[in-house]
Amino acid sequence: MPRITSKSKLGKYLMKKGYTQTEIVKVTNIARRTVSRIYNDSNYIPSGSTIKKLMSILKKIDPKNKIEDFFNF
Repeated sequence: MPRITSKSKLGKYLMKKGYTQTEIVKVTNIARRTVSRIYNDSNYIPSGSTIKKLMSILKKIDPKNKIEDFFNF
């Protein structure tokens, strides 16, 4: 039975700001499957290189964004 998860903090934030998964894939060059997990799995923690790519777009949206705002380490 698949586990049921809620939208992640980052997924909710990016949707609120109007960013689709497809746009994030194009801008960051992160694999589509990984972006889907980032948006939809509140328990998913991406690799360091993926976090670095995400932070580049998050800092453009708001320079005050911190990775800790979106992931529970």
